[in-house]
Amino acid sequence: MTKATKTFLVLSLAGFAAGVWIDSSGQPVDPKWTAVLPMGAVFFGLFLIFLMLQKEMAAFDREKAAKFELLRQERPSRVPEPARSDQRGIAQLKKSRL
Repeated sequence: MTKATKTFLVLSLAGFAAGVWIDSSGQPVDPKWTAVLPMGAVFFGLFLIFLMLQKEMAAFDREKAAKFELLRQERPSRVPEPARSDQRGIAQLKKSRL
């Protein structure tokens, strides 16, 4: 698992644990704390998304690295020089057209 996946797992477990404790303890708490349980569910959803896409991201990275390596190997060893134009060729063309 990647660092992000582990982080989302820890946050979701902490959110679920804190949310269950807050909701099940009959003590009066600030209403803001009741959002902890749904946040645990959100982080659990993010954990599942990252877990499912982890293999796809690794395959994509390998594919991009292979393409880059192929391009690096196929690069020509010598760059062809641009064709040199004759400076008086343009003037001669203009004269011949007139």
